[in-house]
Amino acid sequence: MAATIAAGGAQLAAAGIEPLCLRRQDTDGDEQLEWLGLYMTAAEPSRLAGFVLDGDAYYGLDALEGQEYGLGEYAVCEIEQRDVNSDGAEEILIWGHAEMATDLLHLFRWDGDSYSLLGFFDGDAGIRLEDGDGDLTDEVVQGRRVEGWDGLAWEVIYCWDGSNYGWTWDRFAWFYLGRPHSYRSDRPDYAVISFYLALKDRDLPGAYGLLDQASYPSSGYASWAGEYGTTLAVDAGSVLEIGRSGDSAQVVAQVRQVTSVDGLVVAVLCDVEWTVLRTAEGWRLASMVADQLGEWELEYYQ
Repeated sequence: MAATIAAGGAQLAAAGIEPLCLRRQDTDGDEQLEWLGLYMTAAEPSRLAGFVLDGDAYYGLDALEGQEYGLGEYAVCEIEQRDVNSDGAEEILIWGHAEMATDLLHLFRWDGDSYSLLGFFDGDAGIRLEDGDGDLTDEVVQGRRVEGWDGLAWEVIYCWDGSNYGWTWDRFAWFYLGRPHSYRSDRPDYAVISFYLALKDRDLPGAYGLLDQASYPSSGYASWAGEYGTTLAVDAGSVLEIGRSGDSAQVVAQVRQVTSVDGLVVAVLCDVEWTVLRTAEGWRLASMVADQLGEWELEYYQ
């Protein structure tokens, strides 16, 4: 082992590389151990880069050419290896950071000849992995702050389709975890976003307060709240004002609602269109039509 370490160190020194961290593990599935590491490049500005040293063979783990931050601006050692997308092969995950609050994630995998870049993501409201659809495979969630609304994030969820990571869903979420949150209704689309954020928070009184009481619902709060008694989660994305006439506006959104039904956890995806009215208190949701796009069971929902 000492000879192996010395030989590897000599190769890296010859290449002018001073590793920030090194890991000894099987990165290509050949049941032999390689060196996996990160370092800062010597060029200015210095950028985070990675490598795999396999015997005498050196493989770079690099960002796409022209990518502003490389793998990151700062000297960090946040690296993992695991099968993220359930394709039977382990990926190398390198987390990086840039500017004040931009997170980066690059995923690499051995393709038989080199370590190919499967996907890269950046977000100033964070990057994380989560299994949101109950299939036991992590999706990549890329978060961006919403300009003009402090504390609100727009999250895009990317799924592996067998060959690439592709956009599958987007949603609004709070960037800060603390409560209470402020539900804005100074714009028609903000009122719709706030309504679904309140439902997501399980703040039913807050959501009810964003409804136009003169037109919806007529049965009162208790009856309305009872409709959400089995709701486990609500997400809304693609929120867009599509028309306005005087004090009335039309706002569309895609909504995914997760509900407990007879012991099963079921997700329903709908296109919705709200009529939103201007009132003295702000814009309020008056009526809605929905077009169901799909329904599926979340077998392993947590």
